[in-house]
Amino acid sequence: MSEVDSLGGLRRESVPADLRDSSNLLVAMRAIRVARNWSLDDVSVRIKYPGKLIDALEAERWDDLPRGVALRSLVRNYARLLGVDPQSVEAQLRDKIGTVEGGIANHTSIRTLGPQQEHIQHGSFGWILLIVAVVIVALGVAIWQGLVPQSWIPAWLGEMIK
Repeated sequence: MSEVDSLGGLRRESVPADLRDSSNLLVAMRAIRVARNWSLDDVSVRIKYPGKLIDALEAERWDDLPRGVALRSLVRNYARLLGVDPQSVEAQLRDKIGTVEGGIANHTSIRTLGPQQEHIQHGSFGWILLIVAVVIVALGVAIWQGLVPQSWIPAWLGEMIK
C-alpha cells in the first residue's frame, strides 16, 4: 500500500481500508503525531499553521477550521508531514473540505464576493488638498532656509520674500 514519490524518493503510505471513516483517519493521524513525540507546536512550526487549527482538525471541530483552499492546504501539509498520502486523506475528507475548483483567479475574483455595491470614494479630494498643502509648506521652508537657488525662484515670489 505504499508508493514512492517521484520527486524525492519519499515513501508515502496510503490510507488503510479500516480508516475510510474520517474520524478514524484523523484519530490515526493524531496517533502518528503522538507516536513521533511531536507536540502541536512542533507540527505548527513545520507546516506553518497554528497549533489550534491542527488540534481542531484532529478533534473534528469543523466550525473552528477555515473553509475551502485554506482547509485543503492544512490537510495536505499535515498529511505530507506525517508521511500519509495527501490525495487519499483529501479524498476521505472531501465532504468536510468541499471541492475547490480552478486556480487562484477563481478565489480572488470579484465574482466570489457576492452582490456588488457601489464603491464611493469619500475623502479623495481632501487627501489631494492635504498633499498639495504639505508640498507648498515644504517648498516655503526650503525657500526660507535658502535651500532653493535664487535663479529658480520666480521674480514675483522673490520680491515677496525679500
